[in-house]
Amino acid sequence: MKTKKNLRVMAAIAVILAASICAQAQTNRMVNPSRSAQRITNNATNRAVNNTNRAVNKAMTPPTQQQSSSRKQQSQSRQQQSQSGQQQQQQQSNSASVQSGGIYYVSATTGNNQNDGSMVSPFKNIQKAIDVAADGSVIYVAEGNYYGLLNKGNINVTKPVEIYGGYSPDFSIRDMFEHPTLIQPPYSAMGTASGQGTMNIQVKKPNTEVVIDGLIFDRGNTIAYSTKGEGRPEGVESAMAMPITVAGSAGEKFEIAEAKTVQTSTLYLENISCDLTVQNCLFVNSPFYGIIGTVQGTEVEINNCVFINNRFAAVEINGGTPTKFAEIYFSNNTVLFSWSRTKDYGDMGYGFRYGTRTNGYVTNNIIGLSIFGGLDRARLDADKAREAQRVCTAENNIFFLNKQGDLNLPGSGKFMRIDVEDFGDVSQLNAVSGNKALTDPATFKGIINEPYLNGFLNASYSETTSVDRNSPANVFRSALGMNIQGMMQSSATMYFNRYPWREALEFFGAMPGYGAQDIE
Repeated sequence: MKTKKNLRVMAAIAVILAASICAQAQTNRMVNPSRSAQRITNNATNRAVNNTNRAVNKAMTPPTQQQSSSRKQQSQSRQQQSQSGQQQQQQQSNSASVQSGGIYYVSATTGNNQNDGSMVSPFKNIQKAIDVAADGSVIYVAEGNYYGLLNKGNINVTKPVEIYGGYSPDFSIRDMFEHPTLIQPPYSAMGTASGQGTMNIQVKKPNTEVVIDGLIFDRGNTIAYSTKGEGRPEGVESAMAMPITVAGSAGEKFEIAEAKTVQTSTLYLENISCDLTVQNCLFVNSPFYGIIGTVQGTEVEINNCVFINNRFAAVEINGGTPTKFAEIYFSNNTVLFSWSRTKDYGDMGYGFRYGTRTNGYVTNNIIGLSIFGGLDRARLDADKAREAQRVCTAENNIFFLNKQGDLNLPGSGKFMRIDVEDFGDVSQLNAVSGNKALTDPATFKGIINEPYLNGFLNASYSETTSVDRNSPANVFRSALGMNIQGMMQSSATMYFNRYPWREALEFFGAMPGYGAQDIE
């Protein structure tokens, strides 16, 4: 559990980290800058680790990642090899079509839903492709913004399909940084949204699989922020988010007045019976979890994703059947800035939560800057015998600056809060090798948004109460023996402010060997 010494160490690291990062020139934080040093992704090591975990835990093999240089060099190389890239992509299409289903293409800029969905005649909407696809189909999505048919505000995945984003308009190049495929609904689409997520996975067919790969999920334009500029640290893009029932300003440029946040998740699993793979995706600015939902004893693999600035938690998946544990594999992800439920920082704000009726394997992630805890193992199965059979692991992860501890457990009072150094003493985790605290504060130098980091590290909440005992109302109440009334005002210096999605992409490949690695 936390000690004063640990808190002093934590505070010292915070100061060093903030000072080191703030010393970086502002020009080093440009949108998608080229990085001069070659990134080594250590894929052979990662694959070996993950394959070992699969053998032990019956996990799924993570996708192959290739060694990469700077993004500009990658883009130039791919442009020079566009013909071979197109041939390779077509070979992938042919391979996928053999497995069952068809191949469909989607382009927000050149597509039309009256088309046939071919490469030369793509659909306009992802939802259209899903609706016409057969089970097992593959859907390739070009750059652009997609949020359902008729500006509905969400996408419903009703069939076991594979969706791959990040393609150029002619589908010859795949690069999610140069050709981002966005799931970024505007505030105007929230009034017609159906379901509990921006994307809802609704497949109920056993022995099938859904794949979501290379998409950028951003709800930042649908959040209501303070119109008075409250809780906005210097240099941060927006004011703080308003409570769910309180109006504020929304929109890309905060141009929509009297807006209210719709509390739906980004990716919602609707009691699914299929396996699910989510990889190479960005989840940013979600008002209610990055990924949440229930699965019927199947496998979910979340690999090589970035979760930045999400409310409640980045991920929580629960099992839906009492007779079979769902298997949740959370590996090679970067999770930062997980916010609490309310601006008083009183509860929630986790990186990853081990859900009930699940086995959870957490490996090779970076989890930091959580309002509450990096990991939450406080959710217990009501059936004590089943709870005793659960397998939950945390291995080879990096933790830093999680405000209430790196791991939360049930205990006397509210929670037990555990630092990474004490994971070996925790009986609720079955394997804990290789975890460590961040030792190099300059790891995210030039990558993390400096004003946002400073605001988060210094975030505070306060309340003031005023009572006028001589007001007519209180004099009357006092004469009748009633309680007198006062007013309470509360304020926070920062709370769930918007994080720029383009800057969030910079966390791919930030630390070779840990967290989300750079991708093509």
